[in-house]
Amino acid sequence: MFRHLTTGLFTVLVFIGTATAQQRNAAVADTLPPKTADSLEVQLPASPDALEDEVKYNARDSMRFDLGNRKIYLYGEADVQYQKIRLKAEYIEINWETNVVHAEGRPDSSGKMVGEPSFTEGSQDFDAEKMDYNFKTKKGRISGVFTKQGEGFLHGEQVKKNENDEFFVKNGKFTTCNLPDHPHFYINASKIKVIPDDKIVTGPANLVIEDIPTPLLVPFGLFPNTTTRKSGILFPTYGESPGLGFFLMDGGYYFGISDHFDASIRGDIYSRGSWGLKAGTNYNYRYRFNGALDMRYATILQGDPELLGSSVNRSFFVTWRHNQDPKSRPNSRFSASVNAGSNDYNQLNSLNTANIVANTFQSAITYTKTFNRLPVNFNIAAGHSQNTQTRIITINAPEVQVNVNRIFPFKRRNPVGAQRFYEKIGITGTLQSRNTISQPDSVFRQPGLARRFNNGIQFQMPIATSFQMLKYFNVSPSLNFTGRGYFSQIEKSIDPLTQQVVTDTIRRFSQLWEYNASVNVSTRVYSFLKLGKNTIRHVMTPQFGFRYQPDFSTRVFGYFGPDGALGFYSPYDIGIYGQPAVGRQGTMSLALNNNFEGKFRSKRDTTGTGLRKVSLLDVLNVNTGYNLAADSLQWQNVVISARTRLFQKVDVVYSSVYDWYATDSLGIRINTLNINQNGRLLRLLNTNLALNTTLASGNRKNNRNPQNEREKNEQREINQNPSAYVDFSIPWNITAGLIFSQSFVGQSPVRSTILNFNGDISITEKWKIAINTGYDFVRKDFSFTSVDIFRDLHCWEMRFNWIPFGFRQSYNFSINVKSSMLQDLRLNRRRQWFDLTNE
Repeated sequence: MFRHLTTGLFTVLVFIGTATAQQRNAAVADTLPPKTADSLEVQLPASPDALEDEVKYNARDSMRFDLGNRKIYLYGEADVQYQKIRLKAEYIEINWETNVVHAEGRPDSSGKMVGEPSFTEGSQDFDAEKMDYNFKTKKGRISGVFTKQGEGFLHGEQVKKNENDEFFVKNGKFTTCNLPDHPHFYINASKIKVIPDDKIVTGPANLVIEDIPTPLLVPFGLFPNTTTRKSGILFPTYGESPGLGFFLMDGGYYFGISDHFDASIRGDIYSRGSWGLKAGTNYNYRYRFNGALDMRYATILQGDPELLGSSVNRSFFVTWRHNQDPKSRPNSRFSASVNAGSNDYNQLNSLNTANIVANTFQSAITYTKTFNRLPVNFNIAAGHSQNTQTRIITINAPEVQVNVNRIFPFKRRNPVGAQRFYEKIGITGTLQSRNTISQPDSVFRQPGLARRFNNGIQFQMPIATSFQMLKYFNVSPSLNFTGRGYFSQIEKSIDPLTQQVVTDTIRRFSQLWEYNASVNVSTRVYSFLKLGKNTIRHVMTPQFGFRYQPDFSTRVFGYFGPDGALGFYSPYDIGIYGQPAVGRQGTMSLALNNNFEGKFRSKRDTTGTGLRKVSLLDVLNVNTGYNLAADSLQWQNVVISARTRLFQKVDVVYSSVYDWYATDSLGIRINTLNINQNGRLLRLLNTNLALNTTLASGNRKNNRNPQNEREKNEQREINQNPSAYVDFSIPWNITAGLIFSQSFVGQSPVRSTILNFNGDISITEKWKIAINTGYDFVRKDFSFTSVDIFRDLHCWEMRFNWIPFGFRQSYNFSINVKSSMLQDLRLNRRRQWFDLTNE
């Protein structure tokens, strides 16, 4: 009897401990008598069918052991673990003869299926109706599978898994919609093969939307299934334009070159001859630098080329952005921001409101270098400025600047006692050189462009110090030297035949110097006004300055040409850094700066001791001056500026310029005080008043910082292209501004009153409306206006852009999948400004 009991115990131990060779040996060892010194140690051979690791299992309700058939039945929240594999289900059956585990759900009391199998292996997760899996061969059969693959989700009626973790799906659905039962859309295919971390391949497939098959059929499908970059085709948007014909837009190819670098090329083609080409690249080296380059070209043909009134427009645009991580090279930095192209490219091709209304493009490429042991920094740059209205292009290339930080040459190395006044004398220096051209865009197509560049060198060296006088006054004297060097100058002469003045440009290097001396005195005066428990503080900062500069136009300095028949002129009129000052200056400058703040009892404080600080008037400045050395028109203009914030919501900025002197009937300034001629102390030249406010809901949702590198890259992309993304986390946002200005042309005032408004509101969690507009009250006309409607369709998104009037009157409607994997599944309808003009 004891022998039979031992044999039964042995069988149970082999079954429960399960199936590793070491565990079977241990179970047998427990049934043997203890070893003696003379006994021989017996090592049982491992079975070739043994598993490589221990299988752990448990269940909530019960476990039933079938010793004869070597099976275990697990009931209620069963859980089986083997190496990296974990299987959970309401019912699990383990067969140790075949090493196969079977899992399925069970109906509850209401008949609803619960506890359906959930299978996890490494990063792979599956939900299914039924599942069979072999621990030994790592093959499996799954029914009714639902699993996440990359950015997509896979549904399958029957799935087989092989030892390479590849899946073969019968009657499958692939989608980026995360609804497990009824996805909003999917690509339906009878056969699908899933290769983990590589790709998903389908046989003949078609697109199904809301369970309705569409006529969009493909003979096969190929989808990326990896987190790394992959090259692939960029499918175009198709449609019809009444003005340009049928089109394929934004089709091309994406090159996933590496984790640091990618590229893409896209094209547009229209049936009536218009076409466009776009090439771009992005690069990102972590902790070093990142950037993007985008180049675009478009040819738009309007009308029939064989008929009058047709036109051909060719335009291009280049955008380059480069940023360097400050930690990569602390002593040097390279950055680039390039926006250059044809004046009308954005107006004809862009759908972005900011790009359409922009009338200036600016570019800057800069390299800066600092030196640890020297008080010197070096800067070299190239810049570009372009005005689309005047069609003037300005290029500065190169522009070099060397700065010497402030040094104190008279400071003692080993000071003893108090600091002497001369030790505070500091010297700084700036050397800069620029090569520039500013011409209409048509000039840049002509030969000899290099000869049109103007260049020069300038050196500035201020010597300054500061000290206190009479305890309350800050005194700052300075002596400033400026040197200029030009490589060309003008020379005027009389043509003996025509007796006309002829101006020639002489290529000759010349240098000229000028200097001035100044002293500024300032102090602060505080005053307080008590209003019960409230206090108003007024800070007044009066400033007085005097500046002396000799007349460098006299013959003593030789910087100006002869007088007489040629007139008085400067050979350096074309100099990029200007010419020496004309006329002696002994100017007194007067300024009065004011700030008003208050401390008021807080209504929320029931103790009566809490006070809140309120800024009443941030800035109220008044500036003017008087030239003692001038023989007429000694008073300088009065400039008044103010800035404050009302109700913590509205920013108010005011500025105006007044003149002490009157004008004649032609509007020319004369040496007669305005009060003597018109009875008013000052004459208004111009005034500006701007009110701006931004109101936004404080209930922002999902406001968190990026957690990983992928989220940081996405956040960087959103910040660089804010117009391409919709933020549903802000319920509403409104920005409004009112600008009033007045100036004078002769005696006639020119007034302008413009209201600008833009904002968006989420009328529901899924709907958002945005508007950008403005109104000119003088011209009685709207400025550029656009209306945008956005709809979050769960896994899809809808956008509608409408420009109701103006030269860009148009609309654009698009529906596309959110996921970048299937973002080429989209429906677009565009009607552009050139379409409406052809109707």
